[in-house]
Amino acid sequence: MASSSSAALFKEREKFIKRQADEAAFLASAEKRQKTDKPPTQKANRSKSALPRPKTSSDFSSDFQSSSSGSKLRNLTLTKIVLKLQERYLSGQTESVTLEEIVEEAGVTVDSSDKHWLASDALLTNPKIDVERVDDVNKFVYKPPLDLKAPKKTSLLNLLKSRHEKCEGAVTVDDVRETIPSNRADMFIESLIKSKDVVKVTNNKREILFYTDRAYDLQVNPEFIESWRRISVEGLDDKMIAEFLKNQGHRVLTKNAPRPMELAPKTKRGGRRPDTMKHNQHVAHQLEDYTQMANKK
Repeated sequence: MASSSSAALFKEREKFIKRQADEAAFLASAEKRQKTDKPPTQKANRSKSALPRPKTSSDFSSDFQSSSSGSKLRNLTLTKIVLKLQERYLSGQTESVTLEEIVEEAGVTVDSSDKHWLASDALLTNPKIDVERVDDVNKFVYKPPLDLKAPKKTSLLNLLKSRHEKCEGAVTVDDVRETIPSNRADMFIESLIKSKDVVKVTNNKREILFYTDRAYDLQVNPEFIESWRRISVEGLDDKMIAEFLKNQGHRVLTKNAPRPMELAPKTKRGGRRPDTMKHNQHVAHQLEDYTQMANKK
């Protein structure tokens, strides 16, 4: 009786120990799974947070505004440098200067990127600036629009005459003022106009100088000039003027007069025939008609 009860207790004790071992193994496996699952989640969160935020329309507009303002500032700096070089040239300082020297004289602030842009692109390609290479250093000087040698007045007249003979166009007053100081330029122009060597014409608010060719000077009676200016022919064509002169007993030159253009009357074109497609013309001689045979059947 006692041996049977002890055997039952021993079995219960083994079941209890086995149950505790299973519970311990289950808890250990659960903790292991938690440890292995956490790092990928944290890593994914970190990678997700590291992704850049997509740009919105406000971001693009701010980028455009910053780039446009930067380009405007660069162009303003370039304009100040060109005007300073022009001022130096017109004041008689025709020697070339380095970029650092002209930046200091112009009183502009230039960072390293703008300085590189000026030295490698802007000043080298500007049509108003000449570049001189001195001791492996680029130096810059103003390039006037007109190449006038001393004496300036005679050189200007010769330039206008040369352009007139070669049909190369006239010279604007602004070009002369950008080559010679304004006060001297205006004095030379007025002197050439008074001597009737040059005529000044205004076109689209621009003053243009033309050379006066003496070979085309004509001596015309002042009475004819006065009559020409007094008589109005507004609203009259060549035919009406010719009839008026004939009625007054004058002869009219018609031999070398240009013939009036006569427009041919427009003829109405007939309606266009519709396009018809012709099929199998290249085998027309081989075609046979089976209509009668089909009707017989």
